[in-house]
Amino acid sequence: MKIISAPHPTLRQKAKEVTIFDKKFFNFLEELADTLVKKEKPSGVGLAAPQVNKSLKVFAAVLGEKNQESEKPQIEFFINPKITKHSNEKILGLIDGSERFEGCLSVPMLYGPVPRFTWVEVEYQSLTLADLLKNKTNSRIKNKRTRFENFDARVIQHEYDHLEGILFTDHILQNELPIYLEKNNEWVEVKNSKKILELL
Repeated sequence: MKIISAPHPTLRQKAKEVTIFDKKFFNFLEELADTLVKKEKPSGVGLAAPQVNKSLKVFAAVLGEKNQESEKPQIEFFINPKITKHSNEKILGLIDGSERFEGCLSVPMLYGPVPRFTWVEVEYQSLTLADLLKNKTNSRIKNKRTRFENFDARVIQHEYDHLEGILFTDHILQNELPIYLEKNNEWVEVKNSKKILELL
């Protein structure tokens, strides 16, 4: 399964709600998770259906710091998610004040600070990869309402944006923030970044 890159038109479309839960859909979820896990240099903690040229409201995410550092991370699918509540405050980095730039598997090589809510509450249909592999039916799908905080909240917002046709670079452009390239383990600010971001 190939990850598409901006300015591919699918990345700018609003994804369609998932209404058919058949074998084809569950096979797609398995491939989506496999693509996320196998992606290296850079690796990722989330992958949305539009990023593999499929206009569906679903994304896969690896949440929790220990889980993200695991050799075999647990993956959860967020099907037809809706952000129903969020913090009043937005921050550029993490709650503890540390700086953490965002990147995207569909926007290779570019990174930057993105204003995000510190927490979000999400209603969604949940399915774990482990449950999917046990039984490819919708019997294991659970309706959830969950609050996510800090980095997990940032991951959720980033992936949710993909379902709305929004890229992280849009936030950077809108807020007139800098964009960076990573070279030799150092951040190098991109000059004339506005012109580059407007092309995505």
